[in-house]
Amino acid sequence: RVFYGKVGAADELVGWANEMYALIKTHNPSISYRVMSDHQSGRTDRVVAEIEVDSLADLDSMLSSLMEDEDLNAKFGEHFGKLGNLIEYAEVEQWTIH
Repeated sequence: RVFYGKVGAADELVGWANEMYALIKTHNPSISYRVMSDHQSGRTDRVVAEIEVDSLADLDSMLSSLMEDEDLNAKFGEHFGKLGNLIEYAEVEQWTIH
């Protein structure tokens, strides 16, 4: 996911993304993720949060499983509530590694 942060929000957005994926890892410790920022090119305050899965079916299954956990689902809702104050918009990109 590519997040286009509000001016000056990149560092806080990086923290938000790391906290979000830490929540996911509590439920699925094997998930591989990374958070990247680019302060030297393109649009400023842009942050990419990347996860790696074997297939989109695995991703769908993982997300469904996460949403079945009521406590985790509530934490997600609370955490996503903070996102609107940090970004202008976000885009989803799904890439295949060859």
